[in-house]
Amino acid sequence: MHKRVVWGLTVLSCAWAASAQDVPTHRCAAVLDPLPRLACYDASFPPTQAVRAAEADRAVRAFGRSSQQASAATGAQQSAPAQLTAKVLAVAYQPDGTRIVSLDSRQRWALTEATSRGPLAEGEIVVIRKAAMGSYMLVTAAGVALRARRID
Repeated sequence: MHKRVVWGLTVLSCAWAASAQDVPTHRCAAVLDPLPRLACYDASFPPTQAVRAAEADRAVRAFGRSSQQASAATGAQQSAPAQLTAKVLAVAYQPDGTRIVSLDSRQRWALTEATSRGPLAEGEIVVIRKAAMGSYMLVTAAGVALRARRID
């Protein structure tokens, strides 16, 4: 009796495995080139809202880093936004007069110009935008543009 049950289960599992091979695959699986195949899958299965939000957050965190630093930190090449708006959490002064600005986006920026222009206060909203030749400008609420460099 026990051998018959085992034999029957074996036959059923073989029949099930054979029928599983008849299941059609997705149309994108037939595309040979990797990039068009990926584009086909992306069109068929778009990312969820949570994935889009995570991607936007990753791009904001990478803003101000070199492309090598950003790809090392995130594991992929990301397209960073053209500018970042954030609130100033703290302003610290270095012995050489450089101001270190901590933002609510968990970024720290050094103002590379030791100047009294553009005083910054805690809670102030600033905009950091890309400038010429890979540099960045921190624009205060009063509209004063100061050269900045991300330090973390």
